[in-house]
Amino acid sequence: MGKPDRSIPLTARPTFRKDMVEMVVSVFVLSLGVVLTVKAGMGASPIVSLPTVLSHATGLSMGTMIFIVYTLFILVEWALLRDRGRIVLTLSQLPFSMLFSLFVDIIVWMLGDWEVTGDLGRWILVIVGTAVIGFGCVLEIDANISMLADDGLVLSISQFTGVRLDKVMLIFDVCFVASAFVVSYAVFQDFIGVGLGTIFAGLTLGLFVRFFTKVVKGYIRKDGNISV
Repeated sequence: MGKPDRSIPLTARPTFRKDMVEMVVSVFVLSLGVVLTVKAGMGASPIVSLPTVLSHATGLSMGTMIFIVYTLFILVEWALLRDRGRIVLTLSQLPFSMLFSLFVDIIVWMLGDWEVTGDLGRWILVIVGTAVIGFGCVLEIDANISMLADDGLVLSISQFTGVRLDKVMLIFDVCFVASAFVVSYAVFQDFIGVGLGTIFAGLTLGLFVRFFTKVVKGYIRKDGNISV
């Protein structure tokens, strides 16, 4: 995702309150999209693929496992940081990752046993869920307040290694999803929590992000922080 600009204090921004509201909304939208992809029964979105598999394996709620994995990501970020002054910035990811996890569990609870049957219905839900995640990603970038821990780790790896951010993001996503498939098969001898929906989301999310970038900049927040 985007890298927050810290050239001026966040609270000194004229749009700070609006940015903070947008950040919270983005976390909720991301949570909703994630749960919708899981409810499709064709595999979770790549950003929560491994936590979803681990949730099935341990019996912990999906939100709880997301928070555990994302907290580990933050710890790895600290180990990679060359500028110790950025530790405070990294800490800002913790409350939003916690909020993300909480929203996921609340939405799962609200939807209960609801599920979609039939291949057509499942694919529609996968597409809708992925689109919702793409919209949430754009809102998160546009808010420019902080980021979730998976994005924070990608950024830290890029800064530590000097490898371009988009390359690190691609490698990270492939490794994250691959590990989810490996763990799922090792534990269940089947692909539980991952599947064709996971692959679809990974391949198309960028397209939705580009589409919603134009929508947000043109119609929702012309004074936002995102650039087309």
